[in-house]
Amino acid sequence: MQHIQKLLCILLSALLLMGALSGCAEEETEEQVRYQLRAAVCGMIDSFDPALNTDAHADALFYSLYENLLRSAPDEEGSVLPGTAKEYETVQNYDGTVDYLFTLRSTARWSDGTRVKAKDFVFAWKRLVDPALDSPNSELLSMVSGYDAARATGDLSQFGVKAEGDSVFRVTLDKPCPYFLSDVCTAVATMPLRSDRVNSDVNWADGSDVPCNGPFQISFWAKASYVQLRRNTSYYDSRAVAPDTLRLYFISDVSEAEALYRQGGVDIALTRPDNPDAAVYPPLRTVNCVFYNHISDIFSNAHVRRAFDLTLDRGAIAAAAGAGMSPATGYVPSGVVGNGALFRDETEDLCAVDEEGYVSRCLEAENELRIGGFWGGVGFPEVACIYPVDSGLRTAAESVSSMWNEKLHVNIRAEGLEREEYDRRIREGEYDLAVGSVSAPYNDAVCYLEQFAGSDGDNALHYVNKPFDLLIGVAQGSTDPAARTAILHDAESLLLEDTALSPLYFVSCAYLLRETLVPCDLQGTLYLAAATQAEQE
Repeated sequence: MQHIQKLLCILLSALLLMGALSGCAEEETEEQVRYQLRAAVCGMIDSFDPALNTDAHADALFYSLYENLLRSAPDEEGSVLPGTAKEYETVQNYDGTVDYLFTLRSTARWSDGTRVKAKDFVFAWKRLVDPALDSPNSELLSMVSGYDAARATGDLSQFGVKAEGDSVFRVTLDKPCPYFLSDVCTAVATMPLRSDRVNSDVNWADGSDVPCNGPFQISFWAKASYVQLRRNTSYYDSRAVAPDTLRLYFISDVSEAEALYRQGGVDIALTRPDNPDAAVYPPLRTVNCVFYNHISDIFSNAHVRRAFDLTLDRGAIAAAAGAGMSPATGYVPSGVVGNGALFRDETEDLCAVDEEGYVSRCLEAENELRIGGFWGGVGFPEVACIYPVDSGLRTAAESVSSMWNEKLHVNIRAEGLEREEYDRRIREGEYDLAVGSVSAPYNDAVCYLEQFAGSDGDNALHYVNKPFDLLIGVAQGSTDPAARTAILHDAESLLLEDTALSPLYFVSCAYLLRETLVPCDLQGTLYLAAATQAEQE
């Protein structure tokens, strides 16, 4: 027994030494862990700075380490739950601005036992908008008073956030924002940070001793391979966290995650929606579409666009893309929330998805193409349908091209481009047809629709419609949730009546789960701290 104890001591010392040499903390022994959850859902990260994260799949890691003011509820209404803030109050001001006062939990603690204070949020939010940081996520706070001035000058003194004592965090918005609570106050990029650590160490986010206020803290970081987290005993709700440890393996692609799962190395793995063993989570916040270039010689013609739209068999296209994909019944994805309900549930279908009417739609398409100046496709030039090769859209591009060629007797070829070249051609209008994905930073229909307003410099369609622009402008300024949602429904209807683009299918998230239950929100984010082991039958 003494020999075994000595051997264990030697092994433990070796682990401690390895951790010291690599700048990482020690891993737990098996005796210390009752339930270890292993996952492979995101690529390698090089920093635990939430303000700089751009990998949506890595959100699961950041939600394990940090907690924001509020938490997203895993339901279909986009509701929120208390987080670091136990409650909040809304104050409508006479000048049209809105104040939110968040009262923080007195029991909220950082992993070193220090209390989480309102100043931690003030620091984090000001840092996020500071042009000196150059965060790709700074626009998340664009609705906060003083944002434009702060971004333009770097003067953060007028930015509308402040601490009122240790417990109250006040935020002033220029006007009501329907997605402020659900998308900004729950986001990774707006998580609180400790100014004493950030300002004293330029490499504060590159080690294993990062202060965390979430359910886990960093235990061991094997830089290129995985990160291991352990339960944060200072977290106010630590007893409700099921896993004792979380090991997150970094992956380069979905096939690597699937291989780890097959080998028994992980309990959760990112996978393709067409995997028959996948658990499909339907947040459906992304829609894949056909883009028509409205300044091209061919697709500036509304009859041609209409013909191309009518020949799309959305059910077949979605099935080819993956079993978890859903044929698009409109443009705004089915996981987007409207006036207290899902936006798609509040209106009739705007895109045809029924198989029964497909033959008649193809006949109508032939007539539309004839009206557009091309009888039976005669004289229609060879056209490339471009798509980004890194997006998984090849199948969709080839499917739609095949349908157009067969039904309209035209010559369309799918052409994959590197992302940089694809983005340049879309931006500069050097394309006729394209297949692309549309998503938005907020769970709000206006964020999807305003991308195609004539005033938007990033309008991928180069589409201009003054009534559509007017509707978007009215919706952006509306403070009545019901009226605003109705206006956005009208805008979407106008966009599709004009065949500005052709929605194809809504995108799901898919994971392989081994005897594990994991809640997921409308953004497709897994909440690993709430994972539990499924009961065996």
